[in-house]
Amino acid sequence: MVTLNEWGKMNKIFLSIFVFAALLFPIALFSHGVDFVLINGGTGVEARYDSGDPISHAEVTVYSPENGDEPFQIGVTDRNGRFLFFPDADGKWKVVVNDGTGHGGIFYVTIKDSTSVQDEAIEKPAGRSIKILSGIMVIFGLTGILFFTLARRDRKRSVDAHS
Repeated sequence: MVTLNEWGKMNKIFLSIFVFAALLFPIALFSHGVDFVLINGGTGVEARYDSGDPISHAEVTVYSPENGDEPFQIGVTDRNGRFLFFPDADGKWKVVVNDGTGHGGIFYVTIKDSTSVQDEAIEKPAGRSIKILSGIMVIFGLTGILFFTLARRDRKRSVDAHS
């Protein structure tokens, strides 16, 4: 025969199991599963430094042609400098890559039929040689303006001195 004290202990055990099961059941009942699907047709970009090394783990922001002010997608390149996005509209998409140290670039990708990239669709920023050449041209231009101004001032002084 079960005594009253043993009956109380058994009730506590059954009550504990019941409460635990009651709390666990809704979690299992209402939780949702996860499914994975392989998707083809994304648009990928690969960011590299001028040296050819990949821009690994850099922040990437993609802007759609429909709303160029609000990011369409924000992410990070993989260790090979690659980033994949799935455009949902045709047009010129802006892709901004920033490695966090002042290096990066802006690329434009033209999408046709919302799934395919047009040939020659990636507009790349000016390369290092173009930037160096532009810098040299600016220096020569500023030097020319400086010498022209100095020569004009000296000529004006000599005219004023002879008058």
